[in-house]
Amino acid sequence: MKVIVVANQKGGVGKSTVSCNLGVAAVMEGKKTLIIDADPQGSSATFRTVRQSDNLKVISIVKPTIHKDIPDFTSFDLVIVDAGGRDSAVFRSAIVAAENGLLVIPILPSQYDIWATEDTFNILKDARIYKDIPAVAFFNQVLPNTTVTREAIETLQDMTAENEVELLTNQLSQRVDFKKSISEGKGVMEYAPGSKASQEVQALYETIIQRLNREVQPDVTHATKAD
Repeated sequence: MKVIVVANQKGGVGKSTVSCNLGVAAVMEGKKTLIIDADPQGSSATFRTVRQSDNLKVISIVKPTIHKDIPDFTSFDLVIVDAGGRDSAVFRSAIVAAENGLLVIPILPSQYDIWATEDTFNILKDARIYKDIPAVAFFNQVLPNTTVTREAIETLQDMTAENEVELLTNQLSQRVDFKKSISEGKGVMEYAPGSKASQEVQALYETIIQRLNREVQPDVTHATKAD
């Protein structure tokens, strides 16, 4: 069982959309997948209620026990935690749960959102005092080829480097297919296969799984750190 925690203390960055689309990508690959909705708003849980297919399971845990409960879900190949925004005991529990896999931080390409994400980096720094938590970040809801996006990339490169977070080159663009697919309880890969949105999700999923596979090999990780 592998774990992906999608988290950012800043609200409105698309954590639930990312979590649900990664979950759909996983089940389409044949993985038995569970999403833990750790946000009291319950966006991922609502997605499950409108989803006709039963191949993606979603449960809600809004108590600070996520890092303790994760080991109980060994019947799944992949567990994705949709961590709600704002600093709380539940949010910090979700961050700690990433020690079992990978923390994924979606960020909007604006200066304000990048500044706000520094709070998430600080929470991660606190958690890393006790746990070894690998983390990656990427831009979500991007307007391609804009000055704002280019400037945001430059700013975030410095922040991620300072906080030992890998900045992925993968990006998800701001596309209407994401909103339409979620409203129908589908991932964009199901709703619009072959579309640019679908291709972006597929590429992001593959990159995250590659990083995840790298992190869950203790001997390889230890050797890398020793170097």
